[in-house]
Amino acid sequence: MKKSLVILAASASVLLTACAPVLIGSAAVGGTAVAVDRRTVGDVTNDGLIETKATVLLAQANFPSKHITVTSYEGRVLLTGEIGTEEDKQKATEIVKSINGVTMVYNELGVMPEASLTTKMNDSLTAGKVRAALLDNKDVTLTSLKVAVDRGIVYLMGTVTQKESDIIAAVSAKVKGVNKVVNLMTIISEEELEKRKLMSESTSNNHQNSSANIRETVEAETIPVN
Repeated sequence: MKKSLVILAASASVLLTACAPVLIGSAAVGGTAVAVDRRTVGDVTNDGLIETKATVLLAQANFPSKHITVTSYEGRVLLTGEIGTEEDKQKATEIVKSINGVTMVYNELGVMPEASLTTKMNDSLTAGKVRAALLDNKDVTLTSLKVAVDRGIVYLMGTVTQKESDIIAAVSAKVKGVNKVVNLMTIISEEELEKRKLMSESTSNNHQNSSANIRETVEAETIPVN
């Protein structure tokens, strides 16, 4: 059975529906950890709040399946796992849309019975393998990327250049245990990347000084991958 690579082009101005995520690069709130993240400190904090709020609200909805994972990157939210009905799936989307700061929802919940413990464990191992493969690739220069794996499907979120996106997707697709790669990364230009680096360096310097003083519609195309 051939693996397939799903490439999605996202427009952040449109709100759409579309495992625990693995973060490549550090994203702890505050300190040097945030400085290496391509998101602003505010975005890192907001993404954490969105994931927490969404998880709580979805749990309170009492869906039959308890396997729903929330991943947020710059306000774009991915839902993975399993859910009982199409109606519940739509309800989950509406719940997440209502959260302040959410700009887009990719609802990739499967309408099916909850995955087995073995499947969940395999997904966790696969996520680790994908992370290791990306970190081992010298051509991957990104500082932050979220990877979520569900039933062998790898979901990639981040803000990268087109070259980085192509490399990341290709490397991920070659990892053993990966059935499909869904690319949800936002593409930016090299110029925008340099601007983000400068902003990150400025944030890092400001934090260090403070410490010293205080002491984008989604279109999908499936492409075979060897």
